[in-house]
Amino acid sequence: MRIALSKSIRFEVFKRDAFTCQYCGRKAPDVLLEVDHVEPVSQGGTNDLLNLVSACRDCNAGKSDRRLSDTSRLDAQRRQLEELQDRREQIDLMFQWQRELSSLDEDVALRISEFWQKVVPGYSLNSQGMQDMKALSKKYSLDEVLAAMQCAADQYLVFEGDEPTKESVELAWSKVSGICRNKRADKDDPQLKRLFYIRGIVRNRFSYCNERVALALLQDARARDASIDGLERFAKSAKNWTEWRAGMNDYIAQCDVEDGDTSGEGLG
Repeated sequence: MRIALSKSIRFEVFKRDAFTCQYCGRKAPDVLLEVDHVEPVSQGGTNDLLNLVSACRDCNAGKSDRRLSDTSRLDAQRRQLEELQDRREQIDLMFQWQRELSSLDEDVALRISEFWQKVVPGYSLNSQGMQDMKALSKKYSLDEVLAAMQCAADQYLVFEGDEPTKESVELAWSKVSGICRNKRADKDDPQLKRLFYIRGIVRNRFSYCNERVALALLQDARARDASIDGLERFAKSAKNWTEWRAGMNDYIAQCDVEDGDTSGEGLG
């Protein structure tokens, strides 16, 4: 007795065969697909998935209860097995690549940790320091991180005898990220270093300075072709933060109205 195929079984067969007739190669929805038995039920064929195949209505009607006389189904199964093997090999390669990346990350982390111990004798990175270092190594190159470490050590370490103080070591490490960022910015925009220098003049001369706003004003003025020397002279001549900020805003607004004052002498 023939047992009717459930919807789920039919769907599994169609999905496995990529909704393609295994006899003529035509695909749904161009043709109406049915599920055929490779070995006819009348000859003992079962409803096992391996005995089921997608067939368009024309091919299925013409086949009747005869067994496949060609190798189309075997060829299709062979192709599917080959594709499955290719996918498995690609997945293995991806896992191998991921393992190599993890190994490389560990090697970079070890080199950075060893370098910090060299420039800061007597100290090593704790667990938080290692996490910070791994985050840095993802944003910056190894050379950039090592150079920033050396710079931080040279500028901020305070020694008592042959060893740096704990406070200065912590301060030096806290500066590494900013040094990396500033050196990258200097490389991308060589004039940015001068703008930082001018902002330092503003910060040191005035009792109040919003450093973020100051840098933004300097960058806006520079984008409107203000000369670096003109910006520096104005920073040295302004009496306070309010006067300096107003002068910068006036210059920027004037440039926007006049379509740019390239002399940079309108400041102050």
